Amino acid sequence: MHTIPELASPKSWQSTLPSRRAEICQAILEGLPRGFEFAKPFLSTELAEVGGTAWEVPCFYDAQHETTLTLVLGGDFTYGATAQRLDKLRGSIPAEDWSLIAPVVHAAQEAGPVHVPAFLMGCFPTFEWVIEEHVELCDGLERPDFSSEDGPFPAYVTQEEAQRFLAATGYRLPWDHEWEYVAKAGAERLYVCGDAVPQRDLSGDMCLTQFGDGQLNRAAANPWGMVALAVATFTRLQASPHEWRIRGGAAAFYPFQHRMQQAMLLTELQLPLANMPGQMAGLRLCLDVPAI
Repeated sequence: MHTIPELASPKSWQSTLPSRRAEICQAILEGLPRGFEFAKPFLSTELAEVGGTAWEVPCFYDAQHETTLTLVLGGDFTYGATAQRLDKLRGSIPAEDWSLIAPVVHAAQEAGPVHVPAFLMGCFPTFEWVIEEHVELCDGLERPDFSSEDGPFPAYVTQEEAQRFLAATGYRLPWDHEWEYVAKAGAERLYVCGDAVPQRDLSGDMCLTQFGDGQLNRAAANPWGMVALAVATFTRLQASPHEWRIRGGAAAFYPFQHRMQQAMLLTELQLPLANMPGQMAGLRLCLDVPAI
């Protein structure tokens, strides 16, 4: 694991001289597998810890696997829903719907904030053609169809297909707390889109599933530069690494027909594999920051 104090938080990164930031990014690039190069940084204006000041989030491009990774800086956050958050949700959702949602809301267990070390995470869900270049997907399974003429799109895969892809490429899944940290975006967001679900068409941002338009992608990105967190993704529990969970998933059900589908935008909704049709989800690829 890296020991770079400047990566401990967005605030510490911003207080570092530009020359030192460039030196760290170069060292990270040199520590990554061959085929990586610098990608255009994501310009963020929203991370709460740095007061909304515009700053560049470093990104790295894996040409071999056509994957752009964001350098997610470390930080402390509340992992799971506190009692206060649960009360807020319970008061805003009809009782008959809450009875369905409550069992899959991840409740906070820690006495205090959880620290997340810096790591690298894919800006997009992994594209279908990237997955198919490395693993053969079973034709007999019914998967959400995100295909379009509007550019690359994600694919939902089984746990076994995901394991084969990860073994072939050297990537890892996000730890469950890493996904939630990114989804909350430094501001303890209730939903991946903020503290409320916007009353407008979400197909162009939160539930975007075609990524051929750069301007649209930027508009759809969260403060870390992550696009399409509403696409389901596998995560792993750090306390029990063999246990997988599913985060996100609302995009496959949009436009929503039921409150439970909208609830899949919650940052603290944590689904067992059995709760997803076919036990399938997309992949959000991650790497540890190299030890430098």
